[in-house]
Amino acid sequence: MSNIIPLVPRLKQAKPAASEAEERAALAADLIDLIERVRDVTEHVAALSGPPLQIQQTAQHLLDAGTALERAVESLTENGEWVPF
Repeated sequence: MSNIIPLVPRLKQAKPAASEAEERAALAADLIDLIERVRDVTEHVAALSGPPLQIQQTAQHLLDAGTALERAVESLTENGEWVPF
């Protein structure tokens, strides 16, 4: 299974700067919400009983997913310095 999404260049319609800024802000907000949800799920996994190795691996995968989401937000916001409005 591949987790690579091929990006195909497309001709973009010119959007007003405010529209693009709103789109980026909404996307960043969605990603931040996902990060919080992944953290909550990780806490629930850590509290599970069962084989410690499986629990540790599951928690690590979730932490990795959270890190990837954080990097996506940083990329989208130019390392957190981007101000949408």
